[in-house]
This record gives sequence, C-alpha cells and structure tokens, in this order.
Amino acid sequence: MTERLRVILGVHDSLSGLRALRRAVGEARTRAAELHAVRAWMPTAGGYYAPTVRMWEAELDAAAKAEIRHAFDTAMGGLPRDVDLRLVTVQALPGPALVEYAYRDDDLLVVGVGRPGRLARLAGRGGTSKYCLNRALCPVLMVPPDRFATECTRLTARDLTRSLQA
Repeated sequence: MTERLRVILGVHDSLSGLRALRRAVGEARTRAAELHAVRAWMPTAGGYYAPTVRMWEAELDAAAKAEIRHAFDTAMGGLPRDVDLRLVTVQALPGPALVEYAYRDDDLLVVGVGRPGRLARLAGRGGTSKYCLNRALCPVLMVPPDRFATECTRLTARDLTRSLQA
C-alpha cells in the first residue's frame, strides 16, 4: 500500500502563519495530499514540565486544537471541505515538533516566516522557520508575510519609535 503525500503545516496565528495556512491548503489541493495542521504547545514559557500540568493536559490539548480551528476560521472562513485534513497537537517546542513530524522524504513542511523574538535574536537563534529549514529532512516552504503585513509592522514600529522620542 502506498502512503499518500502529506503537506505538514506549522500552525501559528501570526499574519505570516495565516498566509502559510492558505498556501498549505493550496499545496495540498494541487498535490492531492493530506494536510496535517500541527500546533505545538508547551505547558510553560520556559519549556520546563510542571508536575501540575498533567492534570490540565487534556484541556491544554483541546485549547491547541481550538487554536488550529480559529486559524482556519480567520484565514479561510472555516475548515476546507475539499482537503483531507488532520488536526494534530504536539506537546513540544514548535521547531523540533515539526521536524520530527515531517519525517518522510516526500513530505512538504510549510511554515510562516516571522521575526524571531528579542531573546531569540540576542541568543543568536532564529525562529521556528529557520530551525525547520536547517534540520528538516523534507522540503520546507517558508512563507513570508505579505506586503500589507510588512508595511503595517514597519508603520507601527516607526510610530512607536516616534512616540518614545517625543
């Protein structure tokens, strides 16, 4: 039995993440592939496992699935009916989770390209997309934010700088 092609999407609710979602749906349609929408989550910001989290794992997992549905609602008005879609949640850091999940040579991993957070930049690390590009065994499609999102970010940063200087 031949396994179907898979498009693996790293779900994030940023503007580039929502654009990546739309692109992943298009790729799944074009390739007649299964679309695996993966949302990785960690119980704490630092990635350390708190013993009390075990009590809340089911709720946190349900919240992660709700975030996937919300991303599809925001980007496309709902879940696509013409694509074989799997909603997947993984309790792990996003980069390692996506690279591990997209393990087949014929997988396509789709991620939005955002700017890494300030701490990641200071530590010399890139974001999830850079992690995936450097470590994935399958092709990685990195989707940048569109021109509108980029301009909005620039305007906001410029306005913030001006207000701080005033």
